[in-house]
Amino acid sequence: MFANLSSRIQNIVDHPHEVFPEVLIAGLVGTGVVIFIHLVFVLVGRKPSTRRRRWNLWEKLVYFGILVSVAMLGATAFYAVLRHGAMHGWWLFAHMFGAGAFTGVLPLLAITWARANRFGREPAADSTPDAETPEDAVTPAPRFFWLPKFLFWLVIVSGLVVILTMLLSMLPLFGTEGLLNLLDLHRYSGLLAVIALTLHFYCVLLQRIGLR
Repeated sequence: MFANLSSRIQNIVDHPHEVFPEVLIAGLVGTGVVIFIHLVFVLVGRKPSTRRRRWNLWEKLVYFGILVSVAMLGATAFYAVLRHGAMHGWWLFAHMFGAGAFTGVLPLLAITWARANRFGREPAADSTPDAETPEDAVTPAPRFFWLPKFLFWLVIVSGLVVILTMLLSMLPLFGTEGLLNLLDLHRYSGLLAVIALTLHFYCVLLQRIGLR
């Protein structure tokens, strides 16, 4: 089993372009399986909900923007790759439109949510009670537990790689082999961003409905 796994990893390293469709399917299916299994265990061992500070309108809009842009990028890229082997025509146009939105929203996401996703001691602003009177004041729990915090930074880092590889490929600095390497890095970092954001959205939903 380990020899087979090692050969598959080596195949990805040696031929990232050819095996990307297989990695794509495995990554998306694996993410769905992980969410399903975890949700079953969460529902079976449900615990009382935890009081957390509410999101304001701006925070909701920024998060909604990153969800929509990543969904558009993932849908156009992954469908085109699996169905046609590459993007072209209207699929490429829609992908470029989503790329512009993603490039604008990702910095806003980093600025808006970075403070709440710091590891270690929670910022004072995130520990401010929502109650109007001291008698009813209950200190909310941190905005996010450790897993969505880690996933948040994974989205930011992989998203930056996606943007940088796209911008660098537009410059006359690389030959054919260099552009192909940038494309592979763009694809795999994009897949990582989609998986990380999907898991982050799942964690957020669990918190919002009081299951975590």
